[in-house]
Amino acid sequence: MKSLLLAALALPICQVPAAAVTLIDRGNGQAELRGAFDTGDEVLFGQFLAQPRAHKIRVLWLHSHGGRTSAGTEIGKILRRAGLTTAVDANAAYCDSACTLVFEAGLRRHYVNGNAVLEGDASLTGLGFHGSFLRGNAINPAMRSEKGTQDMASHYRAMGVPGAIELMRKAAISTLYRPNGATALRLRIATSLSVP
Repeated sequence: MKSLLLAALALPICQVPAAAVTLIDRGNGQAELRGAFDTGDEVLFGQFLAQPRAHKIRVLWLHSHGGRTSAGTEIGKILRRAGLTTAVDANAAYCDSACTLVFEAGLRRHYVNGNAVLEGDASLTGLGFHGSFLRGNAINPAMRSEKGTQDMASHYRAMGVPGAIELMRKAAISTLYRPNGATALRLRIATSLSVP
């Protein structure tokens, strides 16, 4: 028994790679992006858009808690070059953290059912903004990343949506700030509250 325990301790620790985003072709020029962003997902996204299909993708629906801001920024740049529209259904989906980098890259941005969102940190769905954080663990808690937050702000400005910076700054370290539809339109975070 003791030798089995020692042998088990000598085995290398295997790290499971982070799950890549899931991309779904809904047909009729609509697609969906789900899951957490990780390094390399921008390549998967570019390949997905390049696939031959009957109807070119025009609208990308989002449902993601975010992930790596660098991947979100790069996916956003690809999306903007492709001239896509982004959409989030606030009744059924969330687009948090780095996902907002992708949402804001849409030429047209539909915050469907955004009026149902209780503005602040109480709602669980819709758009969720906060600054960038270094990942924490049991010994070292999560800490705000000034460089990451500056990179997010630069991306929002480059996409023509500086109002997103205001919402990003309203969130505490352990919360997301969710705008309602009126705020999203006023800050030009969203261009419409209707279905694309």
